[in-house]
Amino acid sequence: MASLSSVRPAAAGPGVSDEEAIALLTRIVAAQGEIAAAGPEPQDVVDAITYRAQELTGSAGAVLEIRDGDLMRYWSASGIAQSQIGMTLPVEGSLSGRCITEARVLRCDDSEDDPRVNRDACRHVGLRSMLVAPLRFRGQVVGVLKVLATTPHAYDDTACKTLEQLSTLVAASMYKAIEHAQMRAALEARMGQGERDRRHVQDARERLLQVLAERQITMALQPIVRLADGAVAGYEALARFPLEYDLSTGRWFEDAARSGLSVELELAAAAAALTHLAVLPAASFLSINISPETACSERLRNLIAGHDPRRLVLEVTEHTAVDDYGRLNQCLSALQEVGVRIAVDDTGAGFASLRHVLRLAPDIIKLDITLVREVDQRPRMQALIAALLTFAQGTRADLIAEGVENERQLETLKQLGVPFAQGFHLGYPQTR
Repeated sequence: MASLSSVRPAAAGPGVSDEEAIALLTRIVAAQGEIAAAGPEPQDVVDAITYRAQELTGSAGAVLEIRDGDLMRYWSASGIAQSQIGMTLPVEGSLSGRCITEARVLRCDDSEDDPRVNRDACRHVGLRSMLVAPLRFRGQVVGVLKVLATTPHAYDDTACKTLEQLSTLVAASMYKAIEHAQMRAALEARMGQGERDRRHVQDARERLLQVLAERQITMALQPIVRLADGAVAGYEALARFPLEYDLSTGRWFEDAARSGLSVELELAAAAAALTHLAVLPAASFLSINISPETACSERLRNLIAGHDPRRLVLEVTEHTAVDDYGRLNQCLSALQEVGVRIAVDDTGAGFASLRHVLRLAPDIIKLDITLVREVDQRPRMQALIAALLTFAQGTRADLIAEGVENERQLETLKQLGVPFAQGFHLGYPQTR
């Protein structure tokens, strides 16, 4: 905001006494104070500015325009211009645009013979003369303050200086109000988003608790095929949820993580999967997805205690970073000691899955679908799978390719020597 020392009374204009200049300055400062007191709402502030500009210059109307790209937009207007709020004019070819460019007060004494203005537009609103002053903020001209008269030659040098001084003083008030409104809107948006997030978590938690209480989780079993002879070696259990909610399986587990119910949901899914083990062929295994957190749960060990551990595979999926591989290894080793096999899911999808393979010593490595999708077309994919196959053989792990969707992919995997695969081409997940 400009200091009062920069607004000198003597500059009011020729023929104006010191007393008159001081009185004028006092009125300007008083107007600025009233504008500053208009409140934090930007619209209230700019409306106060146009009203005071019209009053101080004895005008028939006033307009505050803001530059909006290549246009000048009427943000606030009073008097004869009030009906024009929201109107736009091109920066090029308008007196307001010229004021922006030249960054100084411009005066039109008579719109009928001034080539800088649009004579027809002036006739439309009934104005004959005008003053336009730049609104500067932080070194830039961001808009203009314009006053209008219905008679020609309505403004003298004193009026020019009055509008200039007023525009200097009020620009800061205007933009402080804008910044305040922006900060408030951002804060309200964050608070609103936070409230929506909390409501979403609460709704999700209630939905999950209902599904858990009513045991509404069902399982679909997808066959895992031994490629050497086409026999089904095992099945992966895939959770399915009530269709009435129209939510993907991934969304259910994401909501469980946000609601603090991940372990409960995974254990419920595991329990539903284990009910199928007794009716599957005796030589087949059942693969169940679990997170590292659930893998270390005592409740998981209690859950599988009544089943043949040699027929169980636990697929460790990583949705969050593993903070303590030492503890996770201990948990998985304890399961392996009783005969449960451990698989690492999504191998090749990123660094995290490869780190899993190196740190967890799995019995089974599952190739991510992104490696299989173009295996028949991209030699680099074939080379990577061959390398992972060599690694698996060297660590006495089996390799399963996921996401086989056509015969070309299947034949390429066979040629590479991949022992097991699953996917829609080999069998869709089926509920039992």
